[in-house]
Amino acid sequence: MFKKLVVILALLTLVMGLGALGLYAQNYRFALVVHVAGTPFWTPVKKGAADAARLLGVQEQFMGPEEFSIQKEVDYLESAIAQGFDGIGVAIADPEALDRPIAKARKKGIPVIAFNIDDNRTPNQRMAFVGQSFIVAGNVLAKNLLKNERIPKKAEAVVLIGEPGNSALEDRATGIEQILKARGIKSRRFSAPLADPSKAVDMLKSYIRSHKNLKIVAATEFSSAFAGKAMMELGMKPGKIIAAGFDLVPDQLDMIKKGYVKFTIDQQPYLQGFQTVMMLYLYKKYGLAPTDINTGVAIVDKSNVAQVERLAKLGYR
Repeated sequence: MFKKLVVILALLTLVMGLGALGLYAQNYRFALVVHVAGTPFWTPVKKGAADAARLLGVQEQFMGPEEFSIQKEVDYLESAIAQGFDGIGVAIADPEALDRPIAKARKKGIPVIAFNIDDNRTPNQRMAFVGQSFIVAGNVLAKNLLKNERIPKKAEAVVLIGEPGNSALEDRATGIEQILKARGIKSRRFSAPLADPSKAVDMLKSYIRSHKNLKIVAATEFSSAFAGKAMMELGMKPGKIIAAGFDLVPDQLDMIKKGYVKFTIDQQPYLQGFQTVMMLYLYKKYGLAPTDINTGVAIVDKSNVAQVERLAKLGYR
């Protein structure tokens, strides 16, 4: 009897341990829906979501159109609702188009958390947001881009926005323009397609040739890397035009090492995937209310690019 009791206690301890690790958890299914799945930016988001799902013993599925499309994102979100996922994370790339399907999901009892892009312009029933404060991030980029730089009086700036209409990029652009305007620097917006790097580089080469007073390139995403390549292919010296942007795609890090991009800002997308899955699980399992998580503004330049590059190759940055 004593031996049997020991075995039973050991099994109970094992089961409780598995439950604590999430390996004995209910097999929830969570969907992460985005507006454009075909860019390398999402690699750490996917890894973060997958790591959280593995830790918790649940399933996660990342979905979205290969190229930027709000309508197709709506379709993917409607499909996730119809498939009966237990929770949904969604990048709210449009302040209005996704409101109705999000409300539909909530009415069905499906928790919805915004990640990467939030809707702060119109009423929306998402429960929380995991991501960056975009206007503040734009301010930070512009301030650091201008720091210790001698800007000629007639200098021009261009604000690159690869996905016009993307609310996160629009807010970053606004934040950048606020600082440029305060410094008396004229700027205009220009769109170079994120999904077609070769075309983007050619467009930026033409733009640079036709704007002789261009001194500043401020990208709302990773198209600063395309600008760096354009400068390099035009035979320009690093630093003649100062450039900065967002995210840690390989081309961006390469341009920082070569001096054509001054720095990039990391919004720590691994956390966006990880924390979204984690909060959906905690809500479904224990009823813990989701809360906003600001994933920060981390500057990556020549001083720390090597370390960050190693982490990026592993999928964490």
